Amino acid sequence: MLALKSGETLTLEPGIVLHSLPQQDWYYSFSVITGDQFRLNQTSFWVLEAISKGIEWVHLKEGFLAAFEVSAEQGEADLRKLLDELYEQKIIGRQGHGKEKD
Repeated sequence: MLALKSGETLTLEPGIVLHSLPQQDWYYSFSVITGDQFRLNQTSFWVLEAISKGIEWVHLKEGFLAAFEVSAEQGEADLRKLLDELYEQKIIGRQGHGKEKD
């Protein structure tokens, strides 16, 4: 599980590439290192695009709650669940993740 704290920056793992064709509801992430591909929904793609620029957890949560019509409590729970899944799939990590253990 990805423990998130204020001030922590999330990033895409090395080799992760995002691609989309929104008109066709087509959203993917690819690992050019492992060859893995992941089909995403629009919300997951939005989150990964935000993370691709390197973003602090607090700012990601604020942007997510502003972008999607959901209560703060439900939105944070949904976002944490999504981030846990992305972390387990090795699509995202934390800046400096090589020195930290969960």
